[in-house]
Formats: sequence, structure tokens, C-alpha cells
Amino acid sequence: MAELIWRGKTSLPRNSTPSAGQVSFQQQIANEKYYNLETQIAIQPAADTWYNRLIQGDKSLVLPGLLNEFQARIKLIYIDPPFMTGRTFNNNSRISSRLAYHDTWNNDLDLYLQWLYETLINLHQLLAMDGCLYVHLDWRVAHYAKIILDEIFEAPESGAGFKNEIIWHYQSGGRAQKYFARKHDTILLYTKSRQYSFHGDRVGQQRGTQKRNHMRKETDANGQVVWTIQSAGRTYTYSQDTPMSPPDVWSDISHLHQRDPERTGYATQKPIALLERILLASSEENDLVLDCFCGSGVTPIVAERLGRRWIASDRSDVAISLTRERLLAYERRLPFALQYVKDVE
Repeated sequence: MAELIWRGKTSLPRNSTPSAGQVSFQQQIANEKYYNLETQIAIQPAADTWYNRLIQGDKSLVLPGLLNEFQARIKLIYIDPPFMTGRTFNNNSRISSRLAYHDTWNNDLDLYLQWLYETLINLHQLLAMDGCLYVHLDWRVAHYAKIILDEIFEAPESGAGFKNEIIWHYQSGGRAQKYFARKHDTILLYTKSRQYSFHGDRVGQQRGTQKRNHMRKETDANGQVVWTIQSAGRTYTYSQDTPMSPPDVWSDISHLHQRDPERTGYATQKPIALLERILLASSEENDLVLDCFCGSGVTPIVAERLGRRWIASDRSDVAISLTRERLLAYERRLPFALQYVKDVE
């Protein structure tokens, strides 16, 4: 198998069990507030009550801290990490502009790749054997990430590893003068086995009345359009309402324009429709979803809408504050805990 090498690459164990000597996530918590569904007043839930978690802290502390409790238990992980753009991003609200996060890395690709590698190893440990990992990047580092993921999700004979390179194509302002305009992101889908949740019918487009491929268009006895195709001596018939399996190029989900009502001011905010497609396709109701770069809070918001349990974290106080405000504005099934990781130094 090909392996990506960079300056300072430090291999980490990929299948280790957290030892008793490691600092547990619970021991790292400095403060907790539980928000009740009806009253939005801080409460203390019963010991056996599940509560969703919004955690402020760097992923280098949060993810290892979660391993003691959640190793191989998280069914869906979506991350939209920094892309190494070399820029600094702000959250621009109606009142003020505040720093959201730096994505500069001092232009050190080796440093960034080690950071990404350590992140993906921790996520691999947290991912359930029947779970799905979605990694959202762009042209800058997606090709590096794929080779790193191939190394981490080894053992393809078991069905583990790469499943899709999804192209999210969007229309946005600006056109390049010296190269083709860059108008897409890449979302990589990986799994730990061949047994994983996938429901393309939930997110597929209906066949409709437009001619597709080499299928034959007919009208049935009820006057409805149907499509037929022959394969291996059999005839397959589909109605116009039958959902098609979705392709790996998503051009039907728009990015958020400046005046889009979804916009919160967070610079790299992703649309709700994008996360809805991912969660519907690769999780079931009450499954546990993780996003350790939650930003504007789209993943936990969508998880709430679809009845999934969730853990969301970010190192930015702006991201945590914004996500908390959005969650409190929604009707929720379960309380959530706002947690802070201690400075272990």
C-alpha cells in the first residue's frame, strides 16, 4: 500500500485501548451546564439519562478524552476541518466581527499533515465497526487526506476503507482569469467494514418523466409514466416516483449566499441541506453523531432535527457560543451539556 511521508511524521497506534493511566474525558471537565428542553434552565440530569454534549476544547484533548467512553461506538462522524487556506476567518454578526479561527499553519504543510493524521487516527478509534466517516475538504489537501485515510483504514479485504469521493459543486461569485474556476469541495467517505448504514433511497432524486440512460419510457394502465430496462434476461420496471440512487456529484445543494436566511455570519458555515443528506443516508434515529469542528453548529442542529444523539466540539469560543444560541432556539428532544476541557498544563 502506498504511504504518504512528510517531515516529522510520527506514527500513532490505531487499535489501542485507552489505559487506566490516561486522563479520562470526565476528569478533564471543568464545568458543566445542562439545558432542559422545556425551561432552558441549568439542571442536573439523572445518572442514567443520555444528554447530548457541546464541548469547548481542542480536538487534541477532546478526542482522546472521549475514547474511554465512546471507543468504537460512534455511528457517524462528519468533520469540516480547516483546509489550510492560509487565511484567518471571522464571525461577522450584525453587532460586531470576532475572530472565529486561524487557518494559516505558517504555510507548513508538514505540520498540517501531522495534525490531520493525528485527528483521523483518533476518529478511526471512535468510529463504530458499522459506522461512517465523512471528511470535508477542498483542493488544497483532499488528495493528501485520501492517502492518509487509506493508510489508517487498512484491511480492504474486510470491506474497510474508501467508499466515495463526493464532489459538492456549487455556484458562487468570482471567476478565475488564469485557471478554471474552483467551484467544488470534496467529501471523502470511509468505513471500518462492509457492514455500515447507507440509505440512498432516503436522499435520492425521483426518476420523474425525463429520459434517463437507456431505459424505455412507457405509460401503464393507470396513465402513470414508468421506466423499463432489460438486464440478464429480466425486465426491471420503475415508476416516475421511484427514487434513484444518488450520484457522487452533488450540484443540487447551493452554498450559502450572503443574504441566505440560514446565514449566521460564520465564515465557513455549511448549508443544513448538506448535513441532512449525509445524516439521512448514513445514520438511523437515535444513532450517535460526532463533529469535532462544529463551527456554526450545523451538525448538532441537523442531528436534533432528525432525532440523532450527538457530540459536538470546537476550540473556538465564538463557535461554541453561536452553536449554543442556535440550539437553544430550536425545540430539542433531549437536554445537552455545555462542557469545557481543563487546561491540563
